[in-house]
Amino acid sequence: MSEQPEALTDAPRSPGLPAWERAIRIFVQPAHAWEGLEHKVQFWIPLLFILIMNAAFAAATYHRVLVPMMLEQWDEAVANGQMQPEQVEKISDFFVNNPAAIAVTVGQQAVILPLVVLLIAAVLWFGCGFVLGTKFRYRLALEVVCWASLVRIPETLITFAIAWFTESFKGIHLGLAALLPEPETPNKLHAGFSVFLDAIGPFGIWYLAVAILGASALSGAPRKSVAWVLIALYLALAGLFAAVAAAFTPGA
Repeated sequence: MSEQPEALTDAPRSPGLPAWERAIRIFVQPAHAWEGLEHKVQFWIPLLFILIMNAAFAAATYHRVLVPMMLEQWDEAVANGQMQPEQVEKISDFFVNNPAAIAVTVGQQAVILPLVVLLIAAVLWFGCGFVLGTKFRYRLALEVVCWASLVRIPETLITFAIAWFTESFKGIHLGLAALLPEPETPNKLHAGFSVFLDAIGPFGIWYLAVAILGASALSGAPRKSVAWVLIALYLALAGLFAAVAAAFTPGA
């Protein structure tokens, strides 16, 4: 009997999956995409890919979409007496004519996105590690969040494509917020509801389903238990993001 634990310890570890195969399985076989992640750190691969993709799209749409939107916002601020024309002229000159402005915009993507990933991973870690009481490490939560995020790539592609042709990100909703009528003037309530409803749209539900499968596979907890906990935490997190969006939206 004393030799059994030693034999189990010496058992060979699974070599895991190549990154390209894991990425394919995330889309076609998400329940079988997590092999080997217990011992192999790979979360940086999808995270780096998504960072590069978002940075490239932000740079590509900078002058066509982002700059006109910023100029429109600043003109409205001048009309409302919130900014002085001289101040807007100085800021506009920097963002329109200075190449460093593109680096600032792209740099924001490189900072904000990882912070959001770290936050979501912490919520996932709390749900599986503390609420369900499993031996679920934070690094495994990062693996689940980063790899599951690949299913949101089509959403990103569609969003930037629409923004390119309409020359604006305003009113682009690929979730249930598309059912909300657009207000004549921005308001906090509409902004908050839009963020929350987009979170429970088809791409958000797809992302959540893949995350549930990944968390169950890597934590060992039953899928049903993981589903109940993660759905509740996902809705709570969506509510938090909606509240933040509402707080930073001008208007009543």
